[in-house]
Amino acid sequence: FNILTTMGNYSNARMSMPSLQLEFRYDPGCMIAFPGRIMRHGVHAVEGDQIAWAWYMRDSIHVYARVLSCGWARVDYKQ
Repeated sequence: FNILTTMGNYSNARMSMPSLQLEFRYDPGCMIAFPGRIMRHGVHAVEGDQIAWAWYMRDSIHVYARVLSCGWARVDYKQ
C-alpha cells in the first residue's frame, strides 16, 4: 500500500480513482491508503498551496529512487 497525506491552504480538491469510478474529497489533512502500483489515481488542479506527502511501502521504490528507507520501516530477519 501507498499512503498519501495532503497539507496546505486550499479547497475543493478531489482525488479520483477512475478504475473504481470513485472520487473523494481531498481536503488538507486527508490521508488515503491504497495499492498505488495497481490502481490508477490522480488529483484535480486546485487554487492555493498544496503539498502531498507520499509513503511508499515497497523497498523496490526506495531502491529505484536511490533513497534509503528510514530505519523504523525496515525489518531485519535474523536466523
